[in-house]
Amino acid sequence: MGNDAVDEGAPGSPRQYLAPWYLAYLILSLITSGMLPFLLPLMVASTTRDLGHIAYVIGAYNAGLLPAPLLGLLAERYQLFRPVFFGGFGALSLGLGAATGSSALGSWVPLAVVCGFGAGAVATVAPLFVFHFAPRSEWNPRIGWLQSFSGAGQLAGLLIAGLIARGPLAYGLWLAAALSALAIVVGHLGLPSDGRPHGMRLPSLAWSQLMGGFHSGPPVGGILHHSHHLQREALTRLPRALSGEFGRFLSAWAAINFGVAPFFAYYPLIMKSSYGILPATTSLLYALAAGLGIGLFALAGRVSQRHGNRLVFRFGLAVRIAGFAVLAALTLASFSNAPALAVLGFLFVVLAWPILSVSGTGLAASLSPIGEGAAMGLLAASSAMATLLGTVLAGPLVQAFGYGVVSPIAVVGLLSAALLTGKIGRQIGFAGEDDSANISVESAQPGANAALSSHRSSEIPGIRSQP
Repeated sequence: MGNDAVDEGAPGSPRQYLAPWYLAYLILSLITSGMLPFLLPLMVASTTRDLGHIAYVIGAYNAGLLPAPLLGLLAERYQLFRPVFFGGFGALSLGLGAATGSSALGSWVPLAVVCGFGAGAVATVAPLFVFHFAPRSEWNPRIGWLQSFSGAGQLAGLLIAGLIARGPLAYGLWLAAALSALAIVVGHLGLPSDGRPHGMRLPSLAWSQLMGGFHSGPPVGGILHHSHHLQREALTRLPRALSGEFGRFLSAWAAINFGVAPFFAYYPLIMKSSYGILPATTSLLYALAAGLGIGLFALAGRVSQRHGNRLVFRFGLAVRIAGFAVLAALTLASFSNAPALAVLGFLFVVLAWPILSVSGTGLAASLSPIGEGAAMGLLAASSAMATLLGTVLAGPLVQAFGYGVVSPIAVVGLLSAALLTGKIGRQIGFAGEDDSANISVESAQPGANAALSSHRSSEIPGIRSQP
């Protein structure tokens, strides 16, 4: 029988829902949501001396995430959960270790693809150990704790990245490679290994109906989305779905991701070059915002249930637009207190994500005429592709016009999203009308943020982007 460390502890106690292998998931988040989004742009810039190369390397990482849905499908169909899980950490460790000696784009790109592939494998399969090996009644609290470990990993990763930024950056990649190898050892502790111990009959791909991916942090541009699969019936109704309000919302979601992708690909360099904020300080600010953001996930869930997803979503857009508008203005004019204003704008940009994530995924589920599972799949797909395109196109733009072009691109993308969503969803998403599309705060285990445990947080832990 599986050895998930779930049978110990009093019923309903936190210990009942914890397992030692969650530490491996913490390590994944530490690396892909904390260290890499921060260190990778700095290291590529220092070794290749070409700003355009940063976007291409990060784009390659995001491209490596794209096979994640297929890996999830194969793992579930052929019971390959453990090989995919540990193989992903192995690929990530090897890719990071080899990258420490890279100095040219030709070597950076394939290694970035390998790292993305490994991160995608782990992030996609990890929740399946819960859905396949735990009773249904324990899914919410277990996923909540799993994502709480992920949030803690991101905070730790950002703090570590800030310290490493003061010394040789290659040390950061060596450390990340070693931690990935350590995760293989830690991951064996309590990880289910055979059968379905609770005798549940879980329909094929049922997990894809339950979650929209997890998001706790930024990415080096893109985000790793937990995968969803469109069923045949949903595909036949897809043209009609895309021609209405749901289609406009997907376009808006893509515009958000496309617009902000260049910023998150370069943000440590932008904050230093344009606003005089050292990378170590930027890392600390991001860690602070990420910590506050954990509480915002739950708060956004409650407010969405009470006032509707549409209102909360538009508020999140306004906050993020304000943040990028401040950053854009500071590149166009001189202000004596520019660093302080830049910090304020940056915090607005980061803190807007929990609001957009919770309300946006709930709004998509409410608007979709083809089912919630299919809606989450399309949301993840539009986000991933838009992020990849935005990241890659940022290279030549930054090379030609400098960092000053990045924030205006984000403002344009966000304003486009605001226009596209101006009139949609007015009849849905209000309190009491669409409870299923919102996050159930009460169902999460105390200490595990409900919003992080929700199956509708739409980002993935890759080099995660904040879309």
